[in-house]
Amino acid sequence: MNLLFATRNPGKLRELRRLVAGLPVRVVSPDDLEQTIPEVEEDGATFAANAAKKASAYARAAGMHALADDSGLCIDGLWGQPGIRSARWSEGESPGLSGAGRDQANNAKLLMVMHGVLPEHRGAEYRAVVALSGPDGTILATAEGSCRGTIGEAPRGEGGFGYDPLFLPEGGPGKTMAELSPAEKDGLSHRGEALRRLMPDLRRIAATL
Repeated sequence: MNLLFATRNPGKLRELRRLVAGLPVRVVSPDDLEQTIPEVEEDGATFAANAAKKASAYARAAGMHALADDSGLCIDGLWGQPGIRSARWSEGESPGLSGAGRDQANNAKLLMVMHGVLPEHRGAEYRAVVALSGPDGTILATAEGSCRGTIGEAPRGEGGFGYDPLFLPEGGPGKTMAELSPAEKDGLSHRGEALRRLMPDLRRIAATL
């Protein structure tokens, strides 16, 4: 089964390929296609709405099953911000950035707004929703995942992406997400949990093709 993953984020692609290992699924990225798929505006009010919109649009454009995720960091003391705007949080202060540059700007903003906040008030949660679409754009399955943790006072680690250098997951070995091995991160992360919950549906659909 060819499965188009509706992202150009190399970190997310690596995670998905690890998590579907062993299934009769070949993960395809937009860059693997001979056609160009227009970017989908993530204007939904929830992670679920954005994930479903992306999965459906990519599936219809490519004519194959597509999987999309929408995820972000929700900080207790900021009333859930940056939430669905996590990837674009620093856009107003640092326009024109993308990839690692955008991640660095987002983390710098997070450190600024959390400066001086006591440890007991630095709680946060990573959240993710994944959606699986059929080639006609019909959403076949969705799943959610979350990971509780705290925001560190300085970035640590070279792995991961996004806010991983500042996020210390609960139940982990005292490392940030960026300090964890790929296997450790997959076992703790919000995206890993969401994809594991989706696996029965993905396995069932792949077996019928």
